Amino acid sequence: MVRAGDQGQDGRVGVTSVQLAEGREANVVRLGSPGGRLVLYFHSPASSGEELYGAAEDAARELGIELLTLVRRSLAAHDTGSRFMATVASDADLLVKALGAESMAVLGWSGGAPYALAASERLGSVVRAVHLVSPLPGPLIGPGAVPDQSERLQQIATTSPTSSWVEVPGALRDYMAVVAAWPFDVRSVVQPVTIWAPSEDDIVPPRLVDHLARQLPHAETVDVPGSHDWIMENWSTVLRRIATP
Repeated sequence: MVRAGDQGQDGRVGVTSVQLAEGREANVVRLGSPGGRLVLYFHSPASSGEELYGAAEDAARELGIELLTLVRRSLAAHDTGSRFMATVASDADLLVKALGAESMAVLGWSGGAPYALAASERLGSVVRAVHLVSPLPGPLIGPGAVPDQSERLQQIATTSPTSSWVEVPGALRDYMAVVAAWPFDVRSVVQPVTIWAPSEDDIVPPRLVDHLARQLPHAETVDVPGSHDWIMENWSTVLRRIATP
């Protein structure tokens, strides 16, 4: 059940509370053009979707897109590690069913990319296309860890409750889930995947984008000038590509 309103449990305008299952609710940011082409966005562990307010929202409205993001910090707190990523994928499926959506694109930035891929694998044919921007290229610890990690990714691999980048409740769980082994096979994501790769990204440099792209069955890499935060100034570029049939 979707409970419509201008303000969700976290007090932000544009946030709706959605009943998922068994009495659980989640906060969902809904911005842009109501009833437009649906794009389900997965934010990084460092945020809860607030980056959508402003340029992204304006671009979505102009292009006839409704942007949605499941605020992961609003989800049940009992799952940790890779189980949490699986829970997010399952909850994304429940969200799509609650909305009655039959077709959408999925977008993930940075550490939101693993969640975007997990959800796309779970949702199957409902997802017509996946777009990733500066994506975390794989698990950072364990036997399947990404090789030749950047200095920043090596730091994130050591995330603990005292890490300076764990600034708000829920962020630790979010980081730990993307650092650990992912609970799905990237090769099972069969939708077309577009990866936007900024040339000066020192967190996920092009060589690590290539590492992820080689594992995806249908991946295209788009090289763009800029740093890890490239999307913040280029929402319209990405959303326009998504809106183009």
